[in-house]
Amino acid sequence: MVFFAGSLLISNLALQMGAVKGKLEKRLRNRSGVSWEIGSLSWTPWTGVQVRKVVVEGTAAGGSSSVHSLCRAELDIKLHWGSLLRGALDLREVRVRSGQIAIPMELLFLLGDEENQSKAMDSKPSPVPVPPVERQESERKTANKKQKARPSLEHKKASLAAASSFRVIIDQCDIEVYSNEADGNPALKLRNLSGELPLGGKDSSGLIRCEGLSVGSHFFKMDWASSVEWQHPSLKLPPAEVVWNGFTIRSEGVLQMLGTPRFAVRIDIPAGDRPSNEIALPSGVGVKLGAKRLSLRGALSGSLTLLSSWRGDLAVDARGISLGRDGTNQDVLFSEGRMMAVVRGGRFNVLDARLQSERLSLLGNGVLLPNGQLGGVMRIVADQDYASTLTRFAIGALWTGGWTRSWLMPMETPDRYYRDIVLEGTVNQAKVNVGRKGERMDLEQAWSRMLAFLRKEALEPENIMTARSAEPVSSQ
Repeated sequence: MVFFAGSLLISNLALQMGAVKGKLEKRLRNRSGVSWEIGSLSWTPWTGVQVRKVVVEGTAAGGSSSVHSLCRAELDIKLHWGSLLRGALDLREVRVRSGQIAIPMELLFLLGDEENQSKAMDSKPSPVPVPPVERQESERKTANKKQKARPSLEHKKASLAAASSFRVIIDQCDIEVYSNEADGNPALKLRNLSGELPLGGKDSSGLIRCEGLSVGSHFFKMDWASSVEWQHPSLKLPPAEVVWNGFTIRSEGVLQMLGTPRFAVRIDIPAGDRPSNEIALPSGVGVKLGAKRLSLRGALSGSLTLLSSWRGDLAVDARGISLGRDGTNQDVLFSEGRMMAVVRGGRFNVLDARLQSERLSLLGNGVLLPNGQLGGVMRIVADQDYASTLTRFAIGALWTGGWTRSWLMPMETPDRYYRDIVLEGTVNQAKVNVGRKGERMDLEQAWSRMLAFLRKEALEPENIMTARSAEPVSSQ
């Protein structure tokens, strides 16, 4: 007993030596290509290995002079001690505590290069499992007989691979995606992600939950949670339903862990009338959105580490849409709206997005690249009354820098006016050409000036969006 206690003490002292930590940090750096720093190492046979103050840093890129931390976390690692007798190192559990994980968009962009693509093609991963289709009982029996009669070599390997259990536990972690071209500001962030994810061994279940999602400076609270199921070699998100803002959202997904990791997710909001017209938007946006009827269909799949292989489709359709400022009853009404978007070759393309009515329509398209750059154009088409209102609005919001006769241009169609608003830049540093002669303005600045003008107008007898300008239109 004394010998065991002494050995445990000496081994932990050895792990604290700079030479031991330095050797481990070097091996991790050589394998990952990024810098690792470990604050301390310790272990016991009961609690496993404790790795504290882990810092992973990438290299400066995209013109940024600073180095952004890819990961900051505390790790608890448990092993299958019996594997050490075979000269192997099998993990049983990895717990990530209070992790801060940041993924640069430039790194995602590199995942789509030709070298990685050829490697993925050579590995020939098996297809991602799809939700099972009900089969006849006779087909099941025939399939079972074939499997029992002639077990394949792959089946034996799969059984061996499933022998050792492995689980990842996440305790209150944040995961963000940022761009070096935007000074490292997060473009998308998952807040307070937690869960238990079985990724090996016998069939088992786990749980994953998330507090919300931040896009730029706006936070969307979700309080989303779902069970997950491990069925070798895949982690499945079983079909589930959750009610959000009166909408029933259905989702399911799968992550295949054998060979090249592949994934597939699907989300669906079936069409239906809502008991409440208003859709809750994050605080600070300053506008309210409503829809009497909404449907959504989306799917995304591909190799997890090969962005160019990702394929996705999104279709949104809405009826009876209202758009206005928080705290007011003067809304602009649109008879219909829709959006069609795809993910191909690492690009997110909005093929068609529109809000339409007989007097005012917004028509647009755009693209988001993996490195965070974006571009888009929205055409505003308005009748004469709305053109005058929008001109007054642009002047009052200080977009034009002074008085202008008209903020829009006449179309060939009688009594119709238009303006093309071009969006370009990055997710965190986008600009729009809202000036009198098309001068560009920072998107955040343009938005802030718009909200300030709306607040000022709300205190005056005449509001910018009068009830006469926002009279309902019949559905097309």
